[in-house]
Amino acid sequence: MLISTKTGSWFTGTLWMQWIAGISTFLMLMTIGLKIGWTSPYTAQLMSADSPLPLTTDEVSWVASLMNVGRLLGAIFGCIGVEWIGRKRTLTIVGFPMILAWICIIVADSVAWLYASRLLAGLSLGISFSSFPIFLGEISSPKIRGTLVTLSVSGMAVGTLTGNIMGANLSMTIFSYISLVPNVCFVLLFLWLSESPHFLVRVGKTEDAMKSIIRYNPNIDPEIEYKSIRNYIESSGSPTIKERLREFNIPENRRAMIITIVLYFFMQFSGMNSIIYYLETVLTSAGVSVIQPSTLVIINSGASVLTGWVAVYIADKFRRKVLMIFSSVGVSVTMLGLGVHFALLDNGFDPDSLQWLPITTTILFMISFCVGMIGVPSMILSELFAPNIKSVAAGMIGILSGVFAFGATKSYQPLIDTVGEAWVYWLHALLMIFCTIFSAVWIPETKGKSLQEIQNLLMKK
Repeated sequence: MLISTKTGSWFTGTLWMQWIAGISTFLMLMTIGLKIGWTSPYTAQLMSADSPLPLTTDEVSWVASLMNVGRLLGAIFGCIGVEWIGRKRTLTIVGFPMILAWICIIVADSVAWLYASRLLAGLSLGISFSSFPIFLGEISSPKIRGTLVTLSVSGMAVGTLTGNIMGANLSMTIFSYISLVPNVCFVLLFLWLSESPHFLVRVGKTEDAMKSIIRYNPNIDPEIEYKSIRNYIESSGSPTIKERLREFNIPENRRAMIITIVLYFFMQFSGMNSIIYYLETVLTSAGVSVIQPSTLVIINSGASVLTGWVAVYIADKFRRKVLMIFSSVGVSVTMLGLGVHFALLDNGFDPDSLQWLPITTTILFMISFCVGMIGVPSMILSELFAPNIKSVAAGMIGILSGVFAFGATKSYQPLIDTVGEAWVYWLHALLMIFCTIFSAVWIPETKGKSLQEIQNLLMKK
Protein backbone atom coordinates (compact mmCIF):
# COMPACT_ATOMS: atom_id res chain seq x y z
CA MET A 1 0.00 0.00 0.00
CA LEU A 2 1.07 3.58 -0.50
CA ILE A 3 2.06 5.10 2.81
CA SER A 4 0.23 8.35 2.30
CA THR A 5 -3.32 8.38 3.63
CA LYS A 6 -4.49 11.00 1.15
CA THR A 7 -6.71 8.82 -0.97
CA GLY A 8 -9.73 9.09 -3.15
CA SER A 9 -13.01 7.32 -2.81
CA TRP A 10 -14.35 4.33 -4.71
CA PHE A 11 -13.72 4.40 -8.46
CA THR A 12 -12.26 7.91 -8.37
CA GLY A 13 -10.41 8.54 -11.60
CA THR A 14 -7.07 9.07 -9.87
CA LEU A 15 -7.02 5.46 -8.63
CA TRP A 16 -7.96 3.77 -11.90
CA MET A 17 -4.59 2.00 -12.20
CA GLN A 18 -5.09 0.43 -8.78
CA TRP A 19 -8.45 -0.91 -9.95
CA ILE A 20 -6.88 -2.34 -13.12
CA ALA A 21 -4.32 -4.11 -10.92
CA GLY A 22 -7.20 -5.53 -8.88
CA ILE A 23 -9.00 -6.67 -12.05
CA SER A 24 -5.79 -8.33 -13.27
CA THR A 25 -5.46 -10.36 -10.08
CA PHE A 26 -9.21 -11.09 -10.28
CA LEU A 27 -8.67 -12.66 -13.73
CA MET A 28 -5.66 -14.59 -12.44
CA LEU A 29 -7.61 -16.10 -9.55
CA MET A 30 -10.62 -16.66 -11.80
CA THR A 31 -8.42 -18.89 -13.97
CA ILE A 32 -7.36 -20.83 -10.88
CA GLY A 33 -11.03 -20.98 -9.86
CA LEU A 34 -11.83 -22.59 -13.22
CA LYS A 35 -9.41 -25.38 -12.30
CA ILE A 36 -11.10 -25.74 -8.90
CA GLY A 37 -14.57 -25.71 -10.51
CA TRP A 38 -13.37 -28.37 -12.93
CA THR A 39 -13.01 -30.83 -10.06
CA SER A 40 -16.56 -31.56 -8.91
CA PRO A 41 -18.24 -32.28 -12.27
CA TYR A 42 -15.35 -34.14 -13.89
CA THR A 43 -14.35 -36.33 -10.94
CA ALA A 44 -17.96 -37.55 -10.87
CA GLN A 45 -17.81 -38.18 -14.64
CA LEU A 46 -14.42 -39.90 -14.47
CA MET A 47 -15.78 -42.43 -11.95
CA SER A 48 -18.90 -43.19 -14.00
CA ALA A 49 -19.32 -46.40 -16.01
CA ASP A 50 -19.29 -44.59 -19.38
CA SER A 51 -16.24 -42.43 -18.60
CA PRO A 52 -13.88 -41.91 -21.58
CA LEU A 53 -11.02 -42.10 -19.05
CA PRO A 54 -12.18 -44.41 -16.21
CA LEU A 55 -10.56 -43.73 -12.82
CA THR A 56 -10.68 -45.55 -9.51
CA THR A 57 -11.80 -43.87 -6.28
CA ASP A 58 -8.18 -43.65 -5.14
CA GLU A 59 -7.06 -42.06 -8.43
CA VAL A 60 -9.85 -39.50 -8.18
CA SER A 61 -8.77 -38.72 -4.63
CA TRP A 62 -5.25 -37.96 -5.92
CA VAL A 63 -6.62 -35.86 -8.78
CA ALA A 64 -8.50 -33.76 -6.20
CA SER A 65 -5.52 -33.52 -3.84
CA LEU A 66 -2.47 -33.04 -6.07
CA MET A 67 -3.30 -29.41 -6.75
CA ASN A 68 -2.39 -28.74 -3.12
CA VAL A 69 0.90 -30.63 -3.48
CA GLY A 70 1.88 -28.34 -6.35
CA ARG A 71 0.82 -25.44 -4.17
CA LEU A 72 3.70 -26.19 -1.78
CA LEU A 73 6.30 -25.81 -4.52
CA GLY A 74 4.56 -22.72 -5.84
CA ALA A 75 4.67 -21.06 -2.43
CA ILE A 76 8.45 -21.53 -2.30
CA PHE A 77 8.91 -20.08 -5.78
CA GLY A 78 6.55 -17.21 -4.96
CA CYS A 79 8.57 -16.36 -1.86
CA ILE A 80 11.79 -16.25 -3.89
CA GLY A 81 10.19 -14.52 -6.87
CA VAL A 82 8.66 -11.53 -5.08
CA GLU A 83 11.98 -10.95 -3.34
CA TRP A 84 14.37 -11.22 -6.28
CA ILE A 85 12.51 -10.59 -9.55
CA GLY A 86 9.65 -8.43 -8.31
CA ARG A 87 5.99 -8.71 -7.44
CA LYS A 88 4.61 -7.97 -10.91
CA ARG A 89 6.95 -10.34 -12.75
CA THR A 90 6.24 -13.14 -10.31
CA LEU A 91 2.49 -12.72 -10.83
CA THR A 92 3.01 -12.71 -14.60
CA ILE A 93 4.80 -16.06 -14.34
CA VAL A 94 1.68 -17.55 -12.68
CA GLY A 95 0.04 -17.75 -16.11
CA PHE A 96 2.54 -20.12 -17.73
CA PRO A 97 2.12 -23.23 -15.52
CA MET A 98 -1.65 -22.72 -15.88
CA ILE A 99 -1.36 -22.69 -19.67
CA LEU A 100 0.59 -25.98 -19.49
CA ALA A 101 -2.04 -27.37 -17.10
CA TRP A 102 -4.82 -26.78 -19.63
CA ILE A 103 -2.72 -28.28 -22.43
CA CYS A 104 -2.20 -31.43 -20.31
CA ILE A 105 -5.97 -31.91 -20.13
CA ILE A 106 -6.36 -31.30 -23.87
CA VAL A 107 -3.92 -34.12 -24.68
CA ALA A 108 -4.84 -36.39 -21.72
CA ASP A 109 -5.15 -40.08 -22.56
CA SER A 110 -4.20 -41.42 -19.11
CA VAL A 111 -4.49 -40.38 -15.47
CA ALA A 112 -0.82 -39.28 -15.49
CA TRP A 113 -1.75 -36.25 -17.62
CA LEU A 114 -4.43 -35.29 -15.10
CA TYR A 115 -1.91 -35.61 -12.28
CA ALA A 116 0.51 -33.34 -14.16
CA SER A 117 -2.25 -30.82 -14.85
CA ARG A 118 -3.23 -30.63 -11.19
CA LEU A 119 0.39 -30.27 -10.04
CA LEU A 120 0.99 -27.43 -12.51
CA ALA A 121 -2.22 -25.68 -11.48
CA GLY A 122 -1.19 -26.04 -7.85
CA LEU A 123 2.16 -24.45 -8.70
CA SER A 124 0.30 -21.40 -10.04
CA LEU A 125 -1.99 -21.36 -7.00
CA GLY A 126 0.97 -21.37 -4.61
CA ILE A 127 2.80 -18.61 -6.48
CA SER A 128 -0.30 -16.41 -6.67
CA PHE A 129 -1.18 -16.53 -2.97
CA SER A 130 2.45 -15.85 -2.01
CA SER A 131 2.51 -12.81 -4.28
CA PHE A 132 -0.76 -11.02 -4.92
CA PRO A 133 -1.48 -9.91 -1.30
CA ILE A 134 1.98 -8.30 -1.19
CA PHE A 135 1.53 -6.63 -4.59
CA LEU A 136 -1.94 -5.25 -3.86
CA GLY A 137 -0.97 -4.26 -0.34
CA GLU A 138 1.89 -2.13 -1.68
CA ILE A 139 0.20 -0.44 -4.63
CA SER A 140 -3.24 0.27 -3.13
CA SER A 141 -4.49 3.11 -0.98
CA PRO A 142 -5.75 2.36 2.55
CA LYS A 143 -9.40 3.15 1.78
CA ILE A 144 -9.65 0.52 -0.97
CA ARG A 145 -6.95 -1.98 0.02
CA GLY A 146 -9.36 -4.46 1.57
CA THR A 147 -11.77 -3.99 -1.34
CA LEU A 148 -9.10 -4.78 -3.94
CA VAL A 149 -7.94 -7.90 -2.08
CA THR A 150 -11.54 -9.11 -1.70
CA LEU A 151 -12.27 -8.33 -5.37
CA SER A 152 -9.29 -10.44 -6.37
CA VAL A 153 -10.23 -13.37 -4.13
CA SER A 154 -13.80 -13.26 -5.49
CA GLY A 155 -12.29 -14.24 -8.85
CA MET A 156 -11.90 -17.78 -7.51
CA ALA A 157 -15.64 -17.97 -6.80
CA VAL A 158 -16.47 -16.67 -10.28
CA GLY A 159 -14.08 -19.18 -11.84
CA THR A 160 -15.47 -22.02 -9.74
CA LEU A 161 -19.05 -21.19 -10.80
CA THR A 162 -18.04 -20.94 -14.45
CA GLY A 163 -16.16 -24.23 -14.16
CA ASN A 164 -19.16 -25.98 -12.60
CA ILE A 165 -21.42 -24.75 -15.41
CA MET A 166 -19.00 -25.65 -18.21
CA GLY A 167 -18.18 -28.99 -16.59
CA ALA A 168 -21.82 -30.02 -16.65
CA ASN A 169 -22.18 -29.24 -20.36
CA LEU A 170 -18.80 -29.48 -22.10
CA SER A 171 -16.08 -32.04 -22.67
CA MET A 172 -12.81 -31.63 -20.78
CA THR A 173 -11.07 -30.65 -24.02
CA ILE A 174 -13.45 -27.80 -24.90
CA PHE A 175 -13.39 -26.68 -21.26
CA SER A 176 -9.60 -26.33 -21.44
CA TYR A 177 -9.59 -24.40 -24.72
CA ILE A 178 -12.07 -21.87 -23.28
CA SER A 179 -10.10 -21.54 -20.05
CA LEU A 180 -6.99 -20.47 -21.96
CA VAL A 181 -8.69 -17.16 -22.86
CA PRO A 182 -8.77 -15.48 -19.39
CA ASN A 183 -5.38 -17.08 -18.76
CA VAL A 184 -3.79 -15.18 -21.65
CA CYS A 185 -5.68 -11.98 -20.78
CA PHE A 186 -4.32 -11.67 -17.26
CA VAL A 187 -0.75 -12.38 -18.43
CA LEU A 188 -1.01 -9.52 -20.95
CA LEU A 189 -2.46 -7.18 -18.31
CA PHE A 190 0.33 -7.91 -15.84
CA LEU A 191 2.93 -7.29 -18.54
CA TRP A 192 1.39 -3.81 -18.97
CA LEU A 193 1.18 -2.93 -15.24
CA SER A 194 3.93 -1.12 -13.34
CA GLU A 195 6.03 -2.82 -10.68
CA SER A 196 5.29 -2.09 -7.01
CA PRO A 197 7.00 1.18 -5.98
CA HIS A 198 8.10 -0.51 -2.74
CA PHE A 199 10.09 -3.11 -4.65
CA LEU A 200 11.58 -0.49 -6.98
CA VAL A 201 12.68 1.66 -4.04
CA ARG A 202 14.25 -1.34 -2.35
CA VAL A 203 16.34 -2.26 -5.43
CA GLY A 204 17.43 1.36 -5.96
CA LYS A 205 15.44 2.17 -9.12
CA THR A 206 14.50 5.67 -8.06
CA GLU A 207 13.23 6.94 -11.41
CA ASP A 208 11.10 3.86 -12.03
CA ALA A 209 9.74 4.06 -8.47
CA MET A 210 8.68 7.69 -9.01
CA LYS A 211 6.92 6.73 -12.25
CA SER A 212 5.16 3.86 -10.50
CA ILE A 213 3.96 6.12 -7.67
CA ILE A 214 2.59 8.65 -10.17
CA ARG A 215 0.91 5.92 -12.21
CA TYR A 216 -0.78 4.19 -9.27
CA ASN A 217 -1.71 7.31 -7.28
CA PRO A 218 -1.31 10.57 -9.22
CA ASN A 219 -3.20 12.66 -6.64
CA ILE A 220 -0.29 12.67 -4.18
CA ASP A 221 3.12 14.34 -4.16
CA PRO A 222 5.46 11.68 -5.59
CA GLU A 223 8.54 13.04 -3.83
CA ILE A 224 6.88 12.95 -0.41
CA GLU A 225 5.51 9.49 -1.13
CA TYR A 226 8.92 8.27 -2.31
CA LYS A 227 10.55 9.50 0.91
CA SER A 228 7.82 7.85 3.00
CA ILE A 229 8.31 4.51 1.25
CA ARG A 230 12.11 4.78 1.48
CA ASN A 231 11.98 5.58 5.21
CA TYR A 232 9.53 2.74 5.77
CA ILE A 233 11.81 0.26 3.99
CA GLU A 234 15.05 1.58 5.49
CA SER A 235 13.59 1.35 8.99
CA SER A 236 13.52 -2.44 8.50
CA GLY A 237 16.99 -2.68 6.94
CA SER A 238 18.11 -5.22 4.33
CA PRO A 239 18.84 -8.41 6.28
CA THR A 240 19.95 -11.77 4.94
CA ILE A 241 17.54 -14.72 4.81
CA LYS A 242 18.97 -16.05 8.07
CA GLU A 243 18.53 -12.65 9.71
CA ARG A 244 14.97 -12.41 8.37
CA LEU A 245 14.08 -15.75 9.90
CA ARG A 246 15.53 -14.51 13.17
CA GLU A 247 13.22 -11.48 12.89
CA PHE A 248 10.28 -13.77 13.68
CA ASN A 249 11.55 -13.96 17.27
CA ILE A 250 10.53 -10.31 17.66
CA PRO A 251 7.16 -10.31 19.49
CA GLU A 252 5.18 -8.28 16.93
CA ASN A 253 6.47 -10.39 14.02
CA ARG A 254 5.85 -13.62 15.88
CA ARG A 255 2.33 -12.47 16.72
CA ALA A 256 1.63 -11.53 13.09
CA MET A 257 2.87 -14.94 11.91
CA ILE A 258 0.82 -16.89 14.45
CA ILE A 259 -2.36 -14.94 13.64
CA THR A 260 -2.00 -15.43 9.89
CA ILE A 261 -1.09 -19.12 10.07
CA VAL A 262 -4.03 -19.87 12.37
CA LEU A 263 -6.43 -18.01 10.07
CA TYR A 264 -5.27 -20.02 7.06
CA PHE A 265 -5.54 -23.24 9.09
CA PHE A 266 -9.14 -22.48 9.99
CA MET A 267 -9.91 -21.50 6.39
CA GLN A 268 -8.65 -24.82 5.00
CA PHE A 269 -10.27 -26.97 7.71
CA SER A 270 -13.60 -25.11 7.69
CA GLY A 271 -15.10 -27.74 5.40
CA MET A 272 -14.26 -25.69 2.32
CA ASN A 273 -12.33 -28.48 0.64
CA SER A 274 -15.06 -31.03 1.33
CA ILE A 275 -17.78 -28.77 -0.08
CA ILE A 276 -15.90 -27.44 -3.11
CA TYR A 277 -14.15 -30.60 -4.30
CA TYR A 278 -16.74 -33.24 -3.35
CA LEU A 279 -20.05 -31.34 -3.33
CA GLU A 280 -21.76 -33.42 -6.02
CA THR A 281 -20.76 -36.61 -4.21
CA VAL A 282 -21.86 -35.14 -0.85
CA LEU A 283 -25.30 -34.24 -2.21
CA THR A 284 -25.74 -37.65 -3.78
CA SER A 285 -24.84 -39.35 -0.47
CA ALA A 286 -27.26 -37.00 1.29
CA GLY A 287 -30.11 -38.40 -0.83
CA VAL A 288 -30.87 -35.18 -2.69
CA SER A 289 -33.11 -35.98 -5.65
CA VAL A 290 -35.59 -33.10 -5.80
CA ILE A 291 -32.96 -31.29 -7.84
CA GLN A 292 -30.01 -32.71 -9.76
CA PRO A 293 -26.85 -32.60 -7.59
CA SER A 294 -24.89 -31.17 -10.54
CA THR A 295 -27.44 -28.33 -10.80
CA LEU A 296 -27.22 -27.69 -7.08
CA VAL A 297 -23.43 -27.46 -7.36
CA ILE A 298 -23.94 -24.61 -9.86
CA ILE A 299 -26.47 -22.93 -7.54
CA ASN A 300 -23.99 -23.12 -4.65
CA SER A 301 -21.25 -21.62 -6.79
CA GLY A 302 -23.66 -18.87 -7.89
CA ALA A 303 -24.40 -18.08 -4.23
CA SER A 304 -20.66 -17.80 -3.55
CA VAL A 305 -20.21 -15.40 -6.48
CA LEU A 306 -23.06 -13.14 -5.36
CA THR A 307 -21.77 -13.16 -1.79
CA GLY A 308 -18.27 -12.49 -3.08
CA TRP A 309 -19.47 -9.32 -4.79
CA VAL A 310 -21.24 -8.24 -1.61
CA ALA A 311 -17.99 -8.92 0.27
CA VAL A 312 -16.14 -6.63 -2.18
CA TYR A 313 -18.54 -3.84 -1.25
CA ILE A 314 -18.38 -4.36 2.52
CA ALA A 315 -14.66 -5.25 2.81
CA ASP A 316 -13.65 -1.69 3.75
CA LYS A 317 -16.94 -0.77 5.43
CA PHE A 318 -16.83 -3.36 8.24
CA ARG A 319 -13.97 -4.30 10.52
CA ARG A 320 -11.89 -7.37 9.64
CA LYS A 321 -12.69 -8.89 13.02
CA VAL A 322 -16.46 -8.51 12.51
CA LEU A 323 -16.34 -10.12 9.05
CA MET A 324 -14.34 -13.07 10.35
CA ILE A 325 -16.58 -13.65 13.37
CA PHE A 326 -19.77 -13.50 11.28
CA SER A 327 -18.26 -15.87 8.71
CA SER A 328 -16.98 -18.46 11.19
CA VAL A 329 -20.27 -18.51 13.15
CA GLY A 330 -22.22 -19.05 9.92
CA VAL A 331 -19.93 -21.84 8.76
CA SER A 332 -20.14 -23.53 12.17
CA VAL A 333 -23.94 -23.53 12.11
CA THR A 334 -24.13 -24.91 8.57
CA MET A 335 -21.61 -27.67 9.27
CA LEU A 336 -23.57 -28.60 12.39
CA GLY A 337 -26.76 -28.78 10.31
CA LEU A 338 -25.15 -30.94 7.62
CA GLY A 339 -23.84 -33.30 10.30
CA VAL A 340 -27.33 -33.54 11.81
CA HIS A 341 -28.71 -34.50 8.38
CA PHE A 342 -26.33 -37.44 8.01
CA ALA A 343 -26.91 -38.50 11.62
CA LEU A 344 -30.65 -38.63 10.93
CA LEU A 345 -30.03 -40.69 7.79
CA ASP A 346 -27.89 -43.09 9.81
CA ASN A 347 -30.81 -43.52 12.21
CA GLY A 348 -33.26 -44.47 9.49
CA PHE A 349 -35.04 -41.22 8.71
CA ASP A 350 -36.63 -40.90 5.28
CA PRO A 351 -34.16 -38.96 3.07
CA ASP A 352 -37.01 -37.53 0.96
CA SER A 353 -38.37 -35.55 3.91
CA LEU A 354 -34.89 -34.25 4.80
CA GLN A 355 -33.76 -32.97 1.41
CA TRP A 356 -34.26 -29.34 2.39
CA LEU A 357 -31.55 -29.64 5.06
CA PRO A 358 -28.48 -30.43 2.90
CA ILE A 359 -29.71 -28.04 0.20
CA THR A 360 -30.10 -25.19 2.68
CA THR A 361 -26.94 -25.85 4.67
CA THR A 362 -24.63 -26.12 1.66
CA ILE A 363 -25.94 -22.88 0.16
CA LEU A 364 -25.69 -21.06 3.50
CA PHE A 365 -22.19 -22.50 3.93
CA MET A 366 -21.02 -20.87 0.71
CA ILE A 367 -22.62 -17.55 1.70
CA SER A 368 -21.10 -17.59 5.20
CA PHE A 369 -17.69 -18.69 3.98
CA CYS A 370 -17.43 -16.03 1.29
CA VAL A 371 -18.42 -13.13 3.56
CA GLY A 372 -15.14 -13.16 5.44
CA MET A 373 -13.25 -16.40 5.71
CA ILE A 374 -12.06 -16.47 2.11
CA GLY A 375 -10.91 -12.84 2.04
CA VAL A 376 -9.85 -11.77 5.53
CA PRO A 377 -6.77 -14.07 5.79
CA SER A 378 -5.38 -12.59 2.57
CA MET A 379 -6.12 -9.06 3.82
CA ILE A 380 -4.27 -9.81 7.05
CA LEU A 381 -1.34 -11.30 5.13
CA SER A 382 -1.09 -8.15 3.01
CA GLU A 383 -1.12 -5.88 6.06
CA LEU A 384 0.60 -7.30 9.14
CA PHE A 385 4.21 -7.88 8.11
CA ALA A 386 7.10 -5.43 7.93
CA PRO A 387 8.70 -5.05 4.46
CA ASN A 388 11.93 -6.85 5.36
CA ILE A 389 10.10 -10.11 6.21
CA LYS A 390 6.94 -9.84 4.10
CA SER A 391 8.09 -12.10 1.24
CA VAL A 392 9.50 -14.73 3.62
CA ALA A 393 6.30 -14.66 5.68
CA ALA A 394 4.13 -15.00 2.56
CA GLY A 395 6.20 -17.96 1.36
CA MET A 396 6.09 -19.75 4.71
CA ILE A 397 2.36 -19.18 5.06
CA GLY A 398 1.81 -20.30 1.46
CA ILE A 399 3.66 -23.56 2.18
CA LEU A 400 1.72 -24.20 5.37
CA SER A 401 -1.57 -23.32 3.69
CA GLY A 402 -0.75 -25.87 1.00
CA VAL A 403 -0.04 -28.49 3.68
CA PHE A 404 -3.33 -27.66 5.40
CA ALA A 405 -5.24 -27.81 2.10
CA PHE A 406 -3.68 -31.14 1.11
CA GLY A 407 -4.37 -32.61 4.55
CA ALA A 408 -8.00 -31.44 4.49
CA THR A 409 -8.61 -32.72 0.95
CA LYS A 410 -6.79 -36.06 1.19
CA SER A 411 -8.14 -36.94 4.64
CA TYR A 412 -11.78 -36.32 3.73
CA GLN A 413 -12.59 -39.73 2.23
CA PRO A 414 -10.61 -41.77 4.81
CA LEU A 415 -12.36 -39.88 7.62
CA ILE A 416 -15.76 -40.51 6.04
CA ASP A 417 -14.92 -44.23 5.83
CA THR A 418 -13.71 -44.28 9.44
CA VAL A 419 -16.17 -42.18 11.46
CA GLY A 420 -18.95 -41.34 8.98
CA GLU A 421 -20.19 -38.11 7.45
CA ALA A 422 -21.91 -36.73 10.56
CA TRP A 423 -18.79 -36.69 12.73
CA VAL A 424 -16.66 -35.20 9.94
CA TYR A 425 -18.99 -32.21 9.60
CA TRP A 426 -19.35 -31.84 13.36
CA LEU A 427 -15.55 -31.68 13.58
CA HIS A 428 -15.58 -28.81 11.09
CA ALA A 429 -18.27 -27.09 13.19
CA LEU A 430 -16.16 -27.45 16.35
CA LEU A 431 -13.12 -25.96 14.63
CA MET A 432 -15.20 -22.98 13.51
CA ILE A 433 -16.29 -22.34 17.11
CA PHE A 434 -12.58 -22.11 17.99
CA CYS A 435 -12.12 -19.81 14.98
CA THR A 436 -14.84 -17.49 16.29
CA ILE A 437 -13.12 -17.20 19.66
CA PHE A 438 -9.72 -16.70 18.05
CA SER A 439 -11.05 -13.98 15.75
CA ALA A 440 -12.70 -12.11 18.61
CA VAL A 441 -9.62 -12.17 20.83
CA TRP A 442 -6.55 -12.18 18.58
CA ILE A 443 -7.17 -10.43 15.25
CA PRO A 444 -5.94 -6.80 15.34
CA GLU A 445 -8.11 -4.23 13.59
CA THR A 446 -6.31 -2.97 10.45
CA LYS A 447 -9.19 -1.35 8.55
CA GLY A 448 -8.17 2.01 7.07
CA LYS A 449 -4.67 1.98 8.58
CA SER A 450 -1.38 2.47 6.76
CA LEU A 451 1.27 -0.25 6.97
CA GLN A 452 3.30 1.86 9.40
CA GLU A 453 0.26 2.41 11.63
CA ILE A 454 -0.37 -1.36 11.65
CA GLN A 455 3.24 -2.03 12.70
CA ASN A 456 2.87 0.50 15.51
CA LEU A 457 -0.33 -1.24 16.61
CA LEU A 458 1.42 -4.63 16.75
CA MET A 459 4.28 -3.15 18.78
CA LYS A 460 1.82 -1.72 21.31
CA LYS A 461 0.12 -5.12 21.60
